[in-house]
Amino acid sequence: MVHKRAIRKQQDTSRLGRQAPASGASQPAANAEEDRLAHLRPIADATNAAVAQCVQDADPEAVHRARTGSRRLQATLEAMLRESGAGGNALRQPAGAWLRQLKRVRQAAGPVRDLDVHRKLLEKWIEKRAPKQDATNVDSEGPAATSDTDSEASLLRSQAKTLDAWLKGERKRLAHGMQKQIRKRQQALTERQSEFFAVVDRAHGGGSKAPRPADAVALEDFMRASDAMPLLHAENLHDFRKATKKARYVAESSGAERNSSSVAKALKRIQDAIGVWHDWLCLAKEATAALGQDAPELTAPFEHEVERQFAAAMKTTQNMRGRLEGEWLAVCGSKALSQPPAKLPSAALVFDDSRIASSF
Repeated sequence: MVHKRAIRKQQDTSRLGRQAPASGASQPAANAEEDRLAHLRPIADATNAAVAQCVQDADPEAVHRARTGSRRLQATLEAMLRESGAGGNALRQPAGAWLRQLKRVRQAAGPVRDLDVHRKLLEKWIEKRAPKQDATNVDSEGPAATSDTDSEASLLRSQAKTLDAWLKGERKRLAHGMQKQIRKRQQALTERQSEFFAVVDRAHGGGSKAPRPADAVALEDFMRASDAMPLLHAENLHDFRKATKKARYVAESSGAERNSSSVAKALKRIQDAIGVWHDWLCLAKEATAALGQDAPELTAPFEHEVERQFAAAMKTTQNMRGRLEGEWLAVCGSKALSQPPAKLPSAALVFDDSRIASSF
């Protein structure tokens, strides 16, 4: 059993309307829209190149770039549409059509990328847990003193090898399906992108409201997610990560703030910590699927890693959540959100071992 409890020791961060002294933390926003557009075009080109390589050979790095690029494009497009107000009405239809194609590419690439990550995680873990014995470095007490340890390490390596072969087979099967799906979408993806930028070029400067700095938009996105999920637990933690990741990409969508944003760095810490837990959760499930109940030497340590990484993710998330709330209050001052999101029931839900949160 991975978890049979919810973590209740959390501070309710659903305080979007709390007043705070006004701050000068907001940066000038005059060029924010231009920054986002300048950010958008090279990401779109890089994503298209990665998509083409995915179709050609399903290279792991290309799959990663295609998936991440589609996420960044989604986050930036959605932020642009929200910030442009009525002036962005002309962009909504072409942006929506492009987003639909990006989503289909991401959905096809996601499971393949997940398996690449899990295979690398397994490789690193087994290298630390059961390193191969150096024949030239025998213990001073002789081979008999280390025979038990060597036997255990050999068994772990054997079970890990079986699991890796299963993951590799699944990856090959899913990659074939991914290539077929993306190939069918490739032309439509390019066409929808071209249509969007054609409308942007015609409508640019056509009465859009002055957009806010990327950090301010990202903080608002994060606080909406935080307010919607005031109590985090194993059932909703991965969904919270997806919202955090999207907010991070928004924070990184401004050229002036991309490499120095403290908001983006804090959001990435949450994303990374939860991501490690979720990768271990999925790998533990995959180990059970591949090996059944016949490999407790491998699956038991995996369950321990799931528990350990869950605790670490919760701690990091709580710390960064408090920091980001402070940033939000500094940016918005006494202003509250115009439409605060509805709160979810505060009752804790217990994690169900039979379900794994889907990948974003």
